[in-house]
Parts: sequence; structure tokens; C-alpha cells
Amino acid sequence: MGRKHRDNADSPGENALGVPLAMWDFDHCDPKRCSGRRLVRLGVVRQLRLNQGFRGVVLSPVGTGVVSRADAALVRQHGAAMIDCSWARLDDVPFARIRTTHNRLLPYLVAANPVNYGRPWRLNCAEALAAAFFIVGWPEIGDAIMANFKWGHAFRELNAALLDKYARCESADGVLQAQNDWIAMADREAMAREQQLADYAQINAGSDSGSGSGSGSDSDAGSDSGSGSDPGSDPGQISERRMARLVRQGRYRAVTDRLGNVTYVKAEPAP
Repeated sequence: MGRKHRDNADSPGENALGVPLAMWDFDHCDPKRCSGRRLVRLGVVRQLRLNQGFRGVVLSPVGTGVVSRADAALVRQHGAAMIDCSWARLDDVPFARIRTTHNRLLPYLVAANPVNYGRPWRLNCAEALAAAFFIVGWPEIGDAIMANFKWGHAFRELNAALLDKYARCESADGVLQAQNDWIAMADREAMAREQQLADYAQINAGSDSGSGSGSGSDSDAGSDSGSGSDPGSDPGQISERRMARLVRQGRYRAVTDRLGNVTYVKAEPAP
């Protein structure tokens, strides 16, 4: 009888989703905003006591590797759990008393929750738990978790490309490589946008002084941009006209990145 009781304690029963989901809550967040507590109230996630163990994958700050498709069989058999605590208060969490075996971290993802929308690495409990299922190749469970929130659909939409890349990786090393490649690409795009803005500012400054119009005359530059005849025009619209003119002249070209953002780069001179 004692052995059966211990097994039940370590294996939270399945919920309506058909897979064990659980969490340890250390009261570090606002209970009114905590997505994990909402899932507990809805019966989707079971709250565990400190001395209770969990045999599935556990999303934990002390994880030594990232979750991947290699964890799929473990998740299907024993489910997934999370430790709800603040990164700023990790010293207050008695990790040694949390009986887990398969601690995992999440790779780079962007939050879609109303508190941290658009911020990387700032997922809430529901997003973190759903992300694990998307990555191991069980998207139906991830969607079902996020369906409990009005904004829930935005998480998968915002991270669609990344989640697809991670889900195609067979190992944790593959997920880390996909993450690092993505971050490097994002950094290159950010640098390109910064350079474009710097070039853009230089064009505007030159055009205002007459050097950008090619006429050598302040009055000609103003007339060409429309600022002389319409002093009340929005400066942003004027700048767009100037850039459009430079693109038509072949001095700059428009480049659209994978996210649909348009940047302008100097055209290479003809050989």
C-alpha cells in the first residue's frame, strides 16, 4: 500500500488533455497575473508540494540542457512540469528538495503575454509549458494549453519560425545550434537596420543643406522635396519621398528581410 501511495504522489494523474502537467509554485509572482495558477484553477495543471517528485520533463532554472525531440518519449509517458519562480530570487528556492530527474531549459523564444510582449527570454508559465510540447513535436497539447488565454494564439504565431526549427532538431545540441544561428541572424539584421538609419540620417542632413539634391542650391532641394511649397508637411513623409527619389535614381535599393521589414542600402557602383 505504501509503495502505491508513493507512485501516485510522484505521478500526477492525467487531466482532460491526456498528459500529466504539474508545477511547483513559490509565490514569486502576482497571483492575479500568474498564468500557471490560472491553469491550476482550470484543472489543466496540478500543483505539487515541495516534497513531491515528478518523473517527466521539468522546466527548471537549474536545467543542464535544453528540451528537444529527444525528450518526446519521456514527455508522452510521464508529462511535463515547471518550477514557477523568479530568476531574481533563485537563492530563495530550495531546489535540493524538489525531487526531479529530467530538468530542462528552454531555448530562445519571445514572449507574447501582455506583461512582456515582444521580449525574449521572458515567457510566463503557460508559454513555457506550451513551448516544451511544441518543441518535442506534440503541438496539439501546446495549442490546448494556450487556448486557455485570450492572447494565447499569439505565442505560436510570434515564434512560428523558431518553434518549427526547434521541432525539426533531433537533439538538444541541434536545438542549441538552431538557437545560436537564429540569434546571430537577428544580430546581423539589427546591425543592418542601425546602419540604414545612420545612412538615412546622413541623407536627410545632406539633402537639407542642398548636397543631397545634386543642385547645389538650398531652394532647389526644398522645392524638390516639397518642403518649400508645403512647410506644414510631416517630416517623416518628406524623408520617405527623398528616399523614394534616391531609389528611383539607383543610388539606393530597397531590401525586404524575412520579417517583412524594409531597409535601404547604398547601391553598388557600376563596374
